[in-house]
Amino acid sequence: MYKKLETYTGDPWDKQPGENAEQYRAFCTYRDAEPKIGTEKVAEKYGKSKGWAEQLCTARRWVDRRELWAEYQGKLTTEELKRGIPAMRKSHTDIATAMLIKAAKALKAIPTEEMTMQDVARAVDVATKLERLSRGEATERTESNTAITGKVTVDSNPYEELTTEELRALAQAVKDDKRLKQS
Repeated sequence: MYKKLETYTGDPWDKQPGENAEQYRAFCTYRDAEPKIGTEKVAEKYGKSKGWAEQLCTARRWVDRRELWAEYQGKLTTEELKRGIPAMRKSHTDIATAMLIKAAKALKAIPTEEMTMQDVARAVDVATKLERLSRGEATERTESNTAITGKVTVDSNPYEELTTEELRALAQAVKDDKRLKQS
């Protein structure tokens, strides 16, 4: 998990063999100070000489021990954050699902002439992206130039949710597009 100091037993930030209580408290002051302080400040705090603190710092490897402590604390923080990710994803998924349900109900309740397609598209886009993100899925389509060999089957119909009127409008738009390209 972290590098131990060769001459010490146990965790390097713990009280070390031969280190008295005052020396260990001085180390803890050095280790825990934010922003980081030098030996001079430790000496002042304990009413000792700068040489006393410098000698302890060297003999007791304060710099190495402080670095190992910071590394250990960083790992603890990372582990704690990782443990929270599943709950966060579930919460975000629940919110996105609720948004999609509300958006679908609102779409059914709003007369067609009162809603803009831009409003509908934006609501659906935001909710689906949030749901996909929460489930760990990609939110954007990426293109790949990988060749596919063998048979490819598509099981879904992207047009099955469209009304007959919408399908006719789409067919007309395709015809109009073809005419524009030909002229």
